[in-house]
Amino acid sequence: MISLEQNEIHLRALEPEDLSLLIAWENNPAFWTAAQQKIPYSEYLIKEYLKQAGQSPYESGQLRLVICKGEQSIGLIDCFDFDAHHQRAGIGILIAKSEESGKGYAQTALKIFAKYLFDNFNLIQLYAGIAAGNEASIRLFQNCGFVQYGLRKNWYRQGETFVDEHLFQLLKKDL
Repeated sequence: MISLEQNEIHLRALEPEDLSLLIAWENNPAFWTAAQQKIPYSEYLIKEYLKQAGQSPYESGQLRLVICKGEQSIGLIDCFDFDAHHQRAGIGILIAKSEESGKGYAQTALKIFAKYLFDNFNLIQLYAGIAAGNEASIRLFQNCGFVQYGLRKNWYRQGETFVDEHLFQLLKKDL
């Protein structure tokens, strides 16, 4: 049996009922810097995305799950750029409820998800790109065993300035 839970945190599939959450979280400009998003998504586009959300990452190239504390949805975690041939995927996480940040929930969710991806999709590595200055995310990934392997200078434009991107990687053998 696949268990996607630890303590009070569990991960679950997206449901049609998550539409309002996704609209609110995807269209919150406070989250756009980390995701490098520039425009809001329409309700129509998010509904279409939800129709495809149940597909395997082998089909869609991605997998997004909802992070829950008990019965409350507090964030999202996803793999993207899923590459079965090279056995790797990118990974990202969002704790959308600010009152739940800094409590270790993201670390628990990231560890659960990484183990799930390694054990069930034959991946050998996960990677993440984190903008310089996002110290909370850098600490999170380091605390979960990700190792910085590179730095892209002036990678993200934020307003009139450019910031570097830290590149992190977790190998299955190091989990």
